[in-house]
Amino acid sequence: MDWPSLSIVLSPERPILSEVLSSGRLRLLFLTAFLASCGGAALPPHTTLASDQRATSPSIGQRSTILGRDSLTYHVALTPKRIISVELTSRFALVIRDRAGISPQKRIDLAKADYDILDLVANPHNGQVYVASSAGWVRSYDVVSGERRSEWRMGSSATALAISDDARWLVIGTATGVLCLRRLRDGAQLQCVAGHQARVSALEISGETLASGDWAGSLAVWSLPSLREEHRVNGTGFLSALAWSPTGETLAVARNRRRPKRTPELNKAEKENPRVDPIDANVIELHSMKGQRSVVSLKGHHSVVSALAWTNTDLISTSWDRTVRIWNTRLGNASRVLLRLPHLASDVASARFGGEVIVTSWAPGPKSPSLTKVRLLYQAPQQ
Repeated sequence: MDWPSLSIVLSPERPILSEVLSSGRLRLLFLTAFLASCGGAALPPHTTLASDQRATSPSIGQRSTILGRDSLTYHVALTPKRIISVELTSRFALVIRDRAGISPQKRIDLAKADYDILDLVANPHNGQVYVASSAGWVRSYDVVSGERRSEWRMGSSATALAISDDARWLVIGTATGVLCLRRLRDGAQLQCVAGHQARVSALEISGETLASGDWAGSLAVWSLPSLREEHRVNGTGFLSALAWSPTGETLAVARNRRRPKRTPELNKAEKENPRVDPIDANVIELHSMKGQRSVVSLKGHHSVVSALAWTNTDLISTSWDRTVRIWNTRLGNASRVLLRLPHLASDVASARFGGEVIVTSWAPGPKSPSLTKVRLLYQAPQQ
């Protein structure tokens, strides 16, 4: 697969390099691409962007820092000041780090592991975070004091959360397909709608537009705060993740042939080979939401796509196949492996601009990374 800044990029689906590595120049390009994909040296010249600075070219490499080990890290949120994760050791806890992330500043106890924590979102303006549990509650916590601020009962498992960019609205999805809208200024519940016929698996807000998806493959787009349905696509496969591009013009959608649920049978199969699915079983769709609607399909993962996030025009995807991929959406299906992990990748958060990415993993072991920060590097402007 060709990128503007690389002549060759490694891809497990395209083993063509053995035919062309006879030239010294291609051997150098092969080594440089390999080091970049492993978090080592990147193609010079490069630049590191500020958190609000837009890239003018695709990422050409990265530098990785391990922030946490030896926990099952389920979810992560990134704010201008903090990295906030849900981690499971003996109990679920909120772990608060500053953006450097070297050591935790605070641990907030959440609950025993009798029920899973299914989602996490953060309010970047007031230091509150919201967590959703399969026990049916949504709670908010102050990350500075550690105090619980509120708790709402949903009547069924709370499976997905989304917060608007201006922190006016919080949307909650449930296992019974219900969507509920709350006003964050006072916590008031404004309305609930039966938006889906299956478990709501993902929610994402861009401006005044909400996208929701379910395990039956239905994708819906709504206006806020009216929750008026604007568009719906009934696709195939279990929908597991959504992500709006920074401009709000493109919606990334992950669909999987396999139900996104851990089983003993799957664990056994992954021990033999984490690439348990064929290449066409786990697809990322790019839905153009402006003007004439269109869909582009991206294929590269060999197990469930667990999370999606954008930074600049690059799309980041995590998967149970233990890889994190970066997609150059300007070139359609062009991707490379950003990280290879010893355990499944569970979530990803990113700065919309600037190229900082936080990846979580289920990593039970003192040598295994459970939280990794990746700083993407971009081609420096020509002098």
